[in-house]
Amino acid sequence: MHAAKPEARRLAGHVEEWMRGAGVDVVIDDCLDRPLPEDIDCAIVLGGDGTLLSAARRAATRGIPILGVNLGNLGFLTEVEPSQLEPALRALVDGNYTVEERTMVEAVVFRNGQAVKTLCGLNDVVITKGAFARIVQLGVFVNDAYFATFPADGVIISSPTGSTAYSLSAGGPLINPNIDVLLITPICPHSLFSRSLVIAGSDKVRVVVETAHEDVAVTVDGQIGFELQSMDEIVVGRAPYVTRFVRLETRNFYGILRERLKRDRL
Repeated sequence: MHAAKPEARRLAGHVEEWMRGAGVDVVIDDCLDRPLPEDIDCAIVLGGDGTLLSAARRAATRGIPILGVNLGNLGFLTEVEPSQLEPALRALVDGNYTVEERTMVEAVVFRNGQAVKTLCGLNDVVITKGAFARIVQLGVFVNDAYFATFPADGVIISSPTGSTAYSLSAGGPLINPNIDVLLITPICPHSLFSRSLVIAGSDKVRVVVETAHEDVAVTVDGQIGFELQSMDEIVVGRAPYVTRFVRLETRNFYGILRERLKRDRL
């Protein structure tokens, strides 16, 4: 849960009481940067999309399904609102749900030919300049075939799920999360002809940092990162595991998109 939100703490107590009444053991965990407790069958995440992204990285390697309860703003990734919590818990206990798998992305940083860091996330991998740095030159290759060199603030490689996140703000297209693709989107490119590129989900993207200054970093889901050096290479592709979401009803991506984005117009 998002420990800084009083509503999350209140709902966590309610979930614990309800679940114990149904004969289900409960462990409350408010730390977002350590492994999940052992012997977990399902994680109920109380928070917004950021909290859920953190939980997704912790749960994916062990295949633990996640039920997201929205305490944030957009809530693209969460399944239910707080008002729907008790029916959701009943459905979970009774087994009336399905599990939807979402592609994750993995970035491996190579320095002088050696892998020095591996990062994994649900939404995206972003290679970007620092707050006060000049634009960066990033050479982009797909399956070792040269695609483009972006003089830009950075580049985003996102999963279909991440197409509604940073990539959308950078002008990238919206992609149905059930489509097996990856998306390359430059950030503020200094070129009139730089466009997003949709590639196959099995493709590999290699980004070469062609900038002399060292105020460049790679981040995953906007939450974890690693500082880069000139001529580092970042290889991004589909991760070896997926995020598993608990779904209580058939979700229509286009209906969810319409409903969530409509909030921006209010």
